[in-house]
Amino acid sequence: MTSYVERRVKPKLSLDRDAELRLKNNRLGMNIFQASWIMVFFAMIVVNWQLRYSYAQWPPAGVTPFDPLLPSIATLALLLSSVLVRRGRQSLQADEVSGFLACWRLAMALGVAFMAIIIYEFATVSQAALATQYGATMRLMTGFHFVHALAILAVMLWVYRAGLNDMRSGRPYNSWAVEGTAKLWYFVSFAWILFYLVLYWIR
Repeated sequence: MTSYVERRVKPKLSLDRDAELRLKNNRLGMNIFQASWIMVFFAMIVVNWQLRYSYAQWPPAGVTPFDPLLPSIATLALLLSSVLVRRGRQSLQADEVSGFLACWRLAMALGVAFMAIIIYEFATVSQAALATQYGATMRLMTGFHFVHALAILAVMLWVYRAGLNDMRSGRPYNSWAVEGTAKLWYFVSFAWILFYLVLYWIR
């Protein structure tokens, strides 16, 4: 015969195990998703290299190389954004909700700045570059990355707004939503660094 305490403790232990299993499954699913996702980005880099080796020189004759100044600023903004996302997660784990919201807000602002620069770069590719694979692949790669960054930034905004509502209502935060979104943003930063090096520095 079980005691009253045992009857109360067993369901709690079962709920804890269920929550731990869900978190483990979420993390595994995210890792699989990111591994498959990075293959697509690597495939685009391989295509870029294959195309550049079909030309006698890269960029092709008569085409001015892309200026790395603005993309470097954009890259710095994106990296700083990722640092702020990490600090926001750490603040949330320490129950510093205001710190989390402040870091998340700044991270999103830097993400918007990054995308504004990328839009400008996309729109100002010269006609001479667009007449070759040099400009066409640049637009393909930056456009592909931009769409992913925009989607994840929208998720970040949703997490931020949900966090504000939870703070006002006193509900506990959805820690996996924050963790999962942060991992997606880290991935966007990593993928962009690869594209940045290939498009603007490796000749």
